[in-house]
Amino acid sequence: GPSFVKGTVAPTYKINDTDVQHSELLAKLTDIYANRAERVMFVRGDDDINFSYVADVIDIAHEANVDHIGLMTPKIQQGQ
Repeated sequence: GPSFVKGTVAPTYKINDTDVQHSELLAKLTDIYANRAERVMFVRGDDDINFSYVADVIDIAHEANVDHIGLMTPKIQQGQ
């Protein structure tokens, strides 16, 4: 069944507006960025998400050869 972390359901992932399983992230990101000259990705997490989930996605993106990763979490935006 689903795994629960601190009473929160494990996060859902989307690439653009498409739902993606965590296990598919690496393959899909690798495909998307394979033929791009500029490999830039923006990661947006909900306000209350545990940052370890965001860090995990960043690690996967690096594995998929994404060069530049920007964070768009609301907390970071508020600080600007």
